[in-house]
Amino acid sequence: MLRFTKRADYGLIAIHYIAFHQEGGSVSSKRIAEEFHIPPELLAKILQRLARKGLIVSHNGPKGGYVLASPPHELTVGQVVRAIEGPINI
Repeated sequence: MLRFTKRADYGLIAIHYIAFHQEGGSVSSKRIAEEFHIPPELLAKILQRLARKGLIVSHNGPKGGYVLASPPHELTVGQVVRAIEGPINI
């Protein structure tokens, strides 16, 4: 059985949420944290890692937030987990 860490789980939740809600513009980390009861500080660190790895793009400003860097069908679970946890050794 494969188990994800809390960080990887939260990262997958965030990517999924962004993918489904980005049609209305950027999705804020606050909105994701409130929706799924994720500690905001932890989510901010996870989203920063995903942005550094080029999976999401952040937008600053009052209507800022995050959008996917590529179409949702091009992202894999492995990419998200590796972006958060580093290389995977099985």
